[in-house]
Amino acid sequence: MTGSTARAAAPDSAFPATTGTRVQYVTLITGDRVAVTTTASGRDVLAVRPASRAAGDGAFAFFQDASGDRYVIPASAEPYAGRQLDLSLFDVTALLKDPSAADRVPVTVSFTAGTRPTAPTGLTLTTTTAAPAGARAGQGASAHGYATAASGRRLARLLKQRIGADVAAGRTPGTTPLFQGVASIGRTGAAGRTAGAGTTSGAGTAAPPGASADSLQGGTSNGYKLDILTLNVEDRSGAGATGPLLLTDTDDATVFAAVLPVVDGVEKVAVPDGHYSAAAPVPTYDAAGGVTAQSLVSLTDITVSGATTEDLDARTATSSLTADTPRPADADFISANWARADATGQVPLVSAPTVYTTTADGTPVYANAQPPAAVGTVGYTEQWSGHAPGATGGYRYDLASASTDDVPADQRIRVTTEQLAAVAERYDRDPAGPADGQVTGEELTSNTPAMWSAVADQTMPARLTDYLSTFNGGDWLQESFTGDLVFIGERAVQSGHGYSVAWAHGPLALGLGQYPDTIPAGICEACVADGDLLVLMEMTDSDPGHTGGTSVYADSSRAYQASLYRDGALVDSEDSPGVYAEGQDAPGARYRFVADQDAGADASVSQSTSSHTELTFGLPSATDTASLLPGALSCAGQSDSAPCRVLPLLTAHYDLATDGTGTSHCTDQSMGVEIGHVAYQGAGSRAAITSAAVQVSFNAGQTWHDTAVTGSAGHYQAHWTNPAAARGTSPSIRVTAADADGDTLSQTVLHAYTVAAATS
Repeated sequence: MTGSTARAAAPDSAFPATTGTRVQYVTLITGDRVAVTTTASGRDVLAVRPASRAAGDGAFAFFQDASGDRYVIPASAEPYAGRQLDLSLFDVTALLKDPSAADRVPVTVSFTAGTRPTAPTGLTLTTTTAAPAGARAGQGASAHGYATAASGRRLARLLKQRIGADVAAGRTPGTTPLFQGVASIGRTGAAGRTAGAGTTSGAGTAAPPGASADSLQGGTSNGYKLDILTLNVEDRSGAGATGPLLLTDTDDATVFAAVLPVVDGVEKVAVPDGHYSAAAPVPTYDAAGGVTAQSLVSLTDITVSGATTEDLDARTATSSLTADTPRPADADFISANWARADATGQVPLVSAPTVYTTTADGTPVYANAQPPAAVGTVGYTEQWSGHAPGATGGYRYDLASASTDDVPADQRIRVTTEQLAAVAERYDRDPAGPADGQVTGEELTSNTPAMWSAVADQTMPARLTDYLSTFNGGDWLQESFTGDLVFIGERAVQSGHGYSVAWAHGPLALGLGQYPDTIPAGICEACVADGDLLVLMEMTDSDPGHTGGTSVYADSSRAYQASLYRDGALVDSEDSPGVYAEGQDAPGARYRFVADQDAGADASVSQSTSSHTELTFGLPSATDTASLLPGALSCAGQSDSAPCRVLPLLTAHYDLATDGTGTSHCTDQSMGVEIGHVAYQGAGSRAAITSAAVQVSFNAGQTWHDTAVTGSAGHYQAHWTNPAAARGTSPSIRVTAADADGDTLSQTVLHAYTVAAATS
């Protein structure tokens, strides 16, 4: 199941296909959810929210194959992945592209001969098809259906039950079939990727075929001499493991690179002579089916010349990934990240086959030491995040090691205070919203295909210090999930320096900001090129560098509507927070953009329940070089002869003096107001801000009162009095502003904050 923030266009929208959203979501068949954030440079950051918070349920494996597809597999599903559960069910890259999976995971179930089709646990079947005439031996009927996030959690519980029963009986986890009479379950429309002959049975390339079966013999294929490579995989008890394994030809990954299923500790594959590498995530399970440890076992260099056998033994993974921090901390996220590039150099580490072994609940992660690669290169990094012990609170650590070309014997990340940046984080929430939120953080690196973002539960509101490592340049992407909203920010930090960041601090409204780096997949949301004009609003908080929107991690009933007028005539109207129109190239035309968001029907939203934003503007001139969008970014209508230009839209961000629940305890109220222009990496209008005014209403906008505003050039402070009659109510605010070019902003936020029952 896929989704995106509320900034996506409505199904009937005229938005161009290039319009993306910063965060896209995938719900796996197990109910776990994956958020994929794309930075302006095109790098993806993945964050997982487990379906269950039980101990051991936060363990996952990540694969990237040679085609670039990325797979996120819960550890509880690994013994069945590539077997009864087709790998396509975990192909996040494909799921993001599948429009039919917006609300559910479409599945195809293949039954064995003689089995009457019935819905497996966690699935709903919609149609069934009898076995075709002349069906191969063992082939039975098939059925189409779907899974939802809720039903996926039932499947996840069944997986744990099956694995737990195998462990209790002394069997290899995955020995007991997940479903009787079911040959496989795959994503509808995907090619089968369960065990079988050929590399296409794994998540590999379509290059000269390998074969995976116990009865393989050597031979030739497409001119390649094939030999049998036997890979034995043992878990931490020494028993044969069942699960996926990545095998890569390190002479040339286009010849062979595949995710293969290991069954009962053995995988046999026919490959050409040459050099290879292998890596496998090997979980350790208890009798309840929970994961008690994760091991990333790798062999950097394997030489195949004739029949060859190699062992990947989790008992050699003796080093636990931990951290030495200046202050004590308990782990809540650990990841060992391994990427393997071949000797041709044509595929860099950022695009190379990859295996990550991750736990989002502090379950231990181990790795075995390996030397630098003799053929090709290795990129290995460690991530560790932790929080202050017990109920002490007040700080956390988010650490990423520098990349190495080996797998070190010592898996400990050591940091000193001088090597860390200290970020004072403020996390606000609506007083009617849930207190259980989440925060994520990831230092962006240049030599890994995709980054895991450390995910941690966070009770909100909160104030804490987040200590960030800077071994990879200190460019951090952070997110805050609170209520039905997510806010995202990217910033560069330096070791030894301190910073302050506020998240979801309101009033909140539809708007835009000033973005130094991260924008949706590198796409401008307020640009024009060759007459194609796009304006796409986001939810904004007090930080101009943050972007926000509705999170699919929470039920939301927010409604959006936007309209665009040119010289008074309606050009476009959408049931979304943005508009798109072609043919907008008339010199001297004046535009009015109107956007509304309404969360009044949501019982978990009591502040900033609705906002109304109006912007007037003209088009940038052909000689306005300040508005030219940087070359690394793009917009609709762009071509060599028609560059993108940033529209001169005014922006507003507010810093209201309230506590972490948006509640004021003061009679004398103040609010900082920052007025600017939307900017992407510095590109945007340079027109001077000439005025700003603030009004407040204590009766939901029926009457308005002027406030005392001081300041100039876009930086203002507003002051007013919260009367005794306003105690226990939620006043509204209205802000107007203008620049020297005559462009204007008017923004109204209803129930912008709450006045406490007692003020002083």
